[in-house]
Amino acid sequence: MISKLLLAATTATALCFAASANAQEVKGEVIHQWTSAAESAGVKVLAQKFTELGGTWVDNAISGGPNARSTAVNRVVGGNPPAAMLFNTGAQFVELQDNSLLRDLTATAKADNWQTKMPAALLNSGIVDGEIWALPISGNGANWFWFNKPILDKIGVAKPKNWDEVFVALDKAKAAGLTPFAPSGEPRWQRLMFNAVVLAIAGRETYDAVIYKRDASAVRGEKFKAAVKVFEKLRDYADAGTPGRSWPDSTNLVISGKALMTQGGTWLNGAFAAAGKTVGTDYECAIINPEQGMVISGDVFLFPEPKNAAMTKAQDLLLKAFADVPTQTAFAVANGTIPILKGADTSKLNPCIAEASRFFNDPKLSTGSDQMMFTPAIVGAVEDAITRFSTKGGLTAEQFIEAYAKGLSAS
Repeated sequence: MISKLLLAATTATALCFAASANAQEVKGEVIHQWTSAAESAGVKVLAQKFTELGGTWVDNAISGGPNARSTAVNRVVGGNPPAAMLFNTGAQFVELQDNSLLRDLTATAKADNWQTKMPAALLNSGIVDGEIWALPISGNGANWFWFNKPILDKIGVAKPKNWDEVFVALDKAKAAGLTPFAPSGEPRWQRLMFNAVVLAIAGRETYDAVIYKRDASAVRGEKFKAAVKVFEKLRDYADAGTPGRSWPDSTNLVISGKALMTQGGTWLNGAFAAAGKTVGTDYECAIINPEQGMVISGDVFLFPEPKNAAMTKAQDLLLKAFADVPTQTAFAVANGTIPILKGADTSKLNPCIAEASRFFNDPKLSTGSDQMMFTPAIVGAVEDAITRFSTKGGLTAEQFIEAYAKGLSAS
């Protein structure tokens, strides 16, 4: 990847940061993909704290995680790095680290006691060779489903707790002439939805065998096949506008009463909150078959190797702002995510996030996302298989299972 980016990147001296007119000004450019209303509100919390510490926040919001990461990597490789850049938990950053393009955060982590302040699963996702290269910033539960409450009331069903109840609700919504299901049609979110079905239907043991052990025999097993059948059935309730649709647009269909249900992580809660909606009155949230647990994921900030003392100072201020407990609490409330720092005030969390936080902090009720455990090559291979299976007329169930199983050994 790096070699390709080197060919595309500008020379190391091109587009260097212009010197600040004010030598005392500490500018920190942050590249991220937080562009929805709730996400933007969360960014403002972080930016405000950075400003209070004496920094000048330079916001570079780029729609779409892959787009933002590609821009950030090209900037780093081209010698014009931002002060910080947002990535997902997992192995996305390893090649940057291998090429000595990231700042080692181990000393900062020890000085600020990250090991005692942050969940091990998230912090460990940023450790390579015993050193810390990533700062966790948000925690999420990925396998949640979201329902329009007035539509549930109209069709006369309660919030579903298992898949039989989900399909009863979808059938009644369809019979009433309503859109039953409005999922995101982007590949990443289709993969997330498939994982939610696998955990709920195949169960924790099979899910962990596939995600943690990359066990192809588990993929070919009967429990995984049962999950594939449910996913295939669920696909038939999706509306015609699904292909390529973003998760904010899908969520807005539920918020506006144009669809009964969508799927996505706890960050969707922020979209409902930003629209002024109330849990239990306007919408409902649920993990289907919750006894199997919650898939945890999150976001991390990476800090490129600083080019000069001014950039080091900006990064130091950003690290201090991002790891501040009150700031993290306010950020999580605004962003609709789970506070990850111990000591965070959870009294202001709404019922959806409070329940997610309970799962998040109980190892027996939480398990890792595939992106935390898979290499980028494996993520790409299984995501491609899921995308082709999600498309009517694409892979059959049998073809999909084989493609997924083979994808676990992608390199």
